[in-house]
Amino acid sequence: MSARDASGPMRRQLRGPRWFALALLGASGALLVEALRIPQGGGYSAIGPRFFPIIISVGLALLSLLLLARTTLLPDAGLAEAAATEAAATHWPTVGLLALALIGYALTLGRLGYIVATALFFPLTARLLGSRRPARDVLIGVALSLVIYYSFTRWLGIRLPAGVLGLF
Repeated sequence: MSARDASGPMRRQLRGPRWFALALLGASGALLVEALRIPQGGGYSAIGPRFFPIIISVGLALLSLLLLARTTLLPDAGLAEAAATEAAATHWPTVGLLALALIGYALTLGRLGYIVATALFFPLTARLLGSRRPARDVLIGVALSLVIYYSFTRWLGIRLPAGVLGLF
């Protein structure tokens, strides 16, 4: 189907995927800029530390352009139908609350530390997604945050923010 044959409703159904493609294209540009800032460094490596980030950002840009083409130049009826079905089934207040919870988590991570922030984030998101067992959610959140913190700091050597606990 050509762009001239695309009906108004199909164009409206493709609005969400079009914005998503544009957001991905912007993200790929930001990733490419940051990848180019990685210092080359010395050593014997032929490709250097920025090789894979550049490959990933270019690949993301190409896939974003393909999605943008499917939503503008060569509208895809199947994609429009799938987008309309998903939009109708999506409970947008939950999506918004989860986005706010994620922003709050990111803002408190440095102050509270990984263990406390994650132990609060897990049960909150479980509740937003419909869980009705808060005690279980808190226990799982604490257990997961401790296991992940210990795994990253001790086994992988990746420092996570200790925050108010100052553990390990």
